Amino acid sequence: MTDTYQPVDEFDSMTENTFIVLPQSAKGPQKGNKDRTPPEKAAEAQGPGYVRLLQGKEPVESMLLRKRLFNETWRPLEKQLMEIEQQSNNAGITEICDFVDTSYKQIDSKEKGQLACPFAEITTAVTFTGVNTGDHSKLFESLQTRLAERGHHVALVESQYCTTLPNMLKSILEQMYASIHASTDEDKVTGPAANPLAKSIAYDMGLLEIWWTVLVGKRPDTSADRIVVILQDFEGFSPMVVDDFVHIATRYCHTIPIVLVLGLATSYECIHQSLTKPTISMLNVERFNLQRSKQCIDAAIYNVFVQGTSMLAFGAEAYKSLIDQFLLYDFSITGFVKKLKYAVMDFFYAQPLSILAAMVVADKDGGRLSLVSECPVQLTRGQAELVRMQISVRAFLERRLKQTGDSQYFQQAIASDRFLQETVLPEMLRQLISYRQGYCLGIDMLSEIQSLSPESLQKPIRTLHYYGISQPFEDCVHWKTLSAVVRRMKACEMGDLISSLRSVVSRAGSVDWGFSAEKGVDIQELLDKAEKLLENPEENEVVDIIPSNEPKKRIRTRTDMESRPFILFDSESSDHMLRALDRCCTIVETVLGACIQPYHSAPLYEIFYYRHSFLLDTTFSAQPRAAVQTALGRTNYYVNCECCKTAGHNNSDNGSDDETDVDAEAEENRILPSMHDTSIAYRLHQECGRLINLYDWFSAFSSVVEKEAVMRPRAAPSQSEIQARFMRTVEEMRFLGFIKPTQRKTDHVVRLTWGA
Repeated sequence: MTDTYQPVDEFDSMTENTFIVLPQSAKGPQKGNKDRTPPEKAAEAQGPGYVRLLQGKEPVESMLLRKRLFNETWRPLEKQLMEIEQQSNNAGITEICDFVDTSYKQIDSKEKGQLACPFAEITTAVTFTGVNTGDHSKLFESLQTRLAERGHHVALVESQYCTTLPNMLKSILEQMYASIHASTDEDKVTGPAANPLAKSIAYDMGLLEIWWTVLVGKRPDTSADRIVVILQDFEGFSPMVVDDFVHIATRYCHTIPIVLVLGLATSYECIHQSLTKPTISMLNVERFNLQRSKQCIDAAIYNVFVQGTSMLAFGAEAYKSLIDQFLLYDFSITGFVKKLKYAVMDFFYAQPLSILAAMVVADKDGGRLSLVSECPVQLTRGQAELVRMQISVRAFLERRLKQTGDSQYFQQAIASDRFLQETVLPEMLRQLISYRQGYCLGIDMLSEIQSLSPESLQKPIRTLHYYGISQPFEDCVHWKTLSAVVRRMKACEMGDLISSLRSVVSRAGSVDWGFSAEKGVDIQELLDKAEKLLENPEENEVVDIIPSNEPKKRIRTRTDMESRPFILFDSESSDHMLRALDRCCTIVETVLGACIQPYHSAPLYEIFYYRHSFLLDTTFSAQPRAAVQTALGRTNYYVNCECCKTAGHNNSDNGSDDETDVDAEAEENRILPSMHDTSIAYRLHQECGRLINLYDWFSAFSSVVEKEAVMRPRAAPSQSEIQARFMRTVEEMRFLGFIKPTQRKTDHVVRLTWGA
């Protein structure tokens, strides 16, 4: 492959790697072929985008079921996330709407439609929306809708459409006229002011003043309305444009009730840095905060991941990928939702056993998961064998065989597909649902313990959930810190803690306590006995709640103080109360340990816990630099060119292994004249330092390209052609970001990238 080749098609480019290939027009169906479509092909047409898995042996009914389950799973999740996002900013939007309602309250009764202001000021609301710019459009659209519902006339303008003052005035006036025209359909204004923008060329605020005067005269109730101008991204506007608009609007603020809403993503100092002091003095500013992204993501994590209204859950790696995209990138809820939707889609698209989610439904009232009578489709032999291959399924069967000794149950689960689907799978799903309920209960109790701890030790729910699924509860450093706080509690504080934990259990409602029964722990009984211990420590001291080999003695030794630090902070309590506090601490640890267990202990976790973090990272956190460097360093793999393969690919079977590896590495780094010019220049520039001499680079490039004359004498490039190809290559390298020109030496360029 040389650079004198003619492009074989329009997709042969080294700098453009994304193309859109539209389908070619096919001939329409011929007459008489309507009934010749196979039934399986007709069924597959109902699920576009989905393919039959298991090497094409999956039944069509299972494929269609996966598509239906995706829609039934994602639509409630999307609706729930949208409601959470709206509720998180509801308070801030309400405050802004109330602020707009109470602005310009002093109306001069002598002259109708005139507003009496002591001096020229524009009421301005400054909203801090945070750096999650992807969510700002949805947020301000919601604000615009709420203001319009209260009767105000709103114009939402963006910096990309308001580069100049005429464009800004045009956008504002057109939106205002559309808003007023929509609100006056019943009582239409007639005359020249009915449509002042229809025949006008120059947009002016005077047109809006005329329109507003006529409107107030026609409908007196309109005087309570406001004209709200929202600058969505204030940092993107030109300061001169905003200055001019404020000066013009100030002249009309006695007649038109104009309210400005400025959306800031950075800080309040941006206003002082952008606008002049005379302009700022014309603004009556009130600050509002709409940055609720962290509170919104915490609510989403709790409702979607902890409570779990669907069978799909996330493993530690995939969950960390979701959270890192939010915390380390832009705090965007929209990006988080997109990544979550992609994971849900991948689960139902690529997991053939995702059809087992049809055996579990969520209640309409509380969203609690429950089993259905049977699966809508019958498992095939391949699907049943795939279920038996899961490690958690084998562990479940072996554990049940060890506990009950029922070998017949084990044999039927291995041999009979029907017994596996009708008996074994419902039992495993019931245990999985019980585990999910216990985990949610444990996270709620852990949050209650945090609420009674110092604020410096409190973690958000997203961090607690990551700790719960990423490591065993006993090894969690955060829990060890909270445990030390619990052991320092006094009798009254411990009583409040036990009451809070009991209230959490009572709010949980009907819970399947199978997850705690396997551990031999009765959570409700333990909490009741802990409360009785605190009420009567002397009478209940003989009750051995949890087996312990420690002798009952006076705890006043140095060893006791090290193991029981609460005696240093509670010197007023008796020894009986101190022993009761020690027992209560052990009870709390036992209860949380029974609830918060690793998800690897639950059956069928390989199926219902999504763990493809690498797919999420490569899809939403792409690394174009690494891809471009690999493509230029190994062109033959990307272009699939036979002439660019080195001799190491053909002689890899000769000689010893060590010699073969050395020869293969040397041949891999060899620069061939048949390679692409950009690839040749890239490999040569890797041998240079920080500053690259263009003449030396051109000489090395020419020495490689001139070898092409040996391979193809008739197609030997001339010196001018080599120089032109080198100039094009340098420009492509600069465009890709590998080099840049420098003023220190005009005949040199600076190398920008290092490493592979």
